[in-house]
Amino acid sequence: MDTTLDLPASPRQVVRARIAISVVFFMLGTGTGLWAVHIPLVTERLKVDPAILGLALFSMAIGAVISMPLTGWAVARFGSRLPTQVTVLYYIVTIALPILSPSVPFLFVTAFLFGAGLGSTDVAMNTQATELEKARGRPTMSSFHGFFSVGGLAGASLGAGIIAVGWGDGSGALVLAVIFFIVAVVAIRDLMRGEPVAGAGPRFGLPNRAVVGLGLIAFLAFAIEGSVTDWSALFLTNVRQASVTTAASGYALFSLAMAVCRLAGDPIVARLGDRKIVIGGGLVMAAGIAVALVAPWPLVAAVGFALVGVGAANVVPVAFSGGGTTPGVHLSVGVASV
Repeated sequence: MDTTLDLPASPRQVVRARIAISVVFFMLGTGTGLWAVHIPLVTERLKVDPAILGLALFSMAIGAVISMPLTGWAVARFGSRLPTQVTVLYYIVTIALPILSPSVPFLFVTAFLFGAGLGSTDVAMNTQATELEKARGRPTMSSFHGFFSVGGLAGASLGAGIIAVGWGDGSGALVLAVIFFIVAVVAIRDLMRGEPVAGAGPRFGLPNRAVVGLGLIAFLAFAIEGSVTDWSALFLTNVRQASVTTAASGYALFSLAMAVCRLAGDPIVARLGDRKIVIGGGLVMAAGIAVALVAPWPLVAAVGFALVGVGAANVVPVAFSGGGTTPGVHLSVGVASV
């Protein structure tokens, strides 16, 4: 099935839509960064060992995996604008919940809800971004993901700040979530409209082999990104004996490196091509993980995480863009599958 897009009629409207979806990417990143730097505090407060934390993070992944195909169906049914608006607001509501968790069972539930918001927003916003990229007629996806990484850096920095002033119990995260919600409400009004054509075919289906291949590439890249997001702060505090605020530098440098490379990534992707981006990015990610694991000093290990950010920066945008433009696959199904 294909969509008929009610695209913005003027360059100004295109610019406004680009700003709006960039804000959505930024918000998704800030929530992720905020959660990442609070993980050591949550585990310490709840007396959670790494095995239980791993299960809690797995419940987050389950929430994301369940929500993704459902969001793909919703995007095909209603267009990408409304699902993006709904999912990003839901996601922001869930940001502070895992941090505020008073018990381990509550952590599992809130992690699931947070993951569902993360996964559903990811699908909806990437579909909207792919539509806008098509409307502009040139690579744009890396810059959108750059705003996600800038958001991750902002979330990590803000999180480290509120922890430093004694608001690491979740109260600071709750205040930030309220601010994020207000900003998002204003921004999402300018998202681009895209309506499906009635009766043009199935709105929900299985991906073809090409999309599965792109999905495997994204799976591996997200596995590495997720390990840095969820475990870098704990690794630096527990293994490298860094303070909580110093441990935040690992994810912050990771996000900074990723943001810089993604914001500059569109012309690089256009020049080098998707294949070189994926292969080169994989090699740099491997080198970064090696540095982080071998270096005995916290700041050097943090630099290793920054190298991971350099390598991972444009792999996922390339995969999402490819999933949304694969011939014979509906855009929302392709993005959701990846």
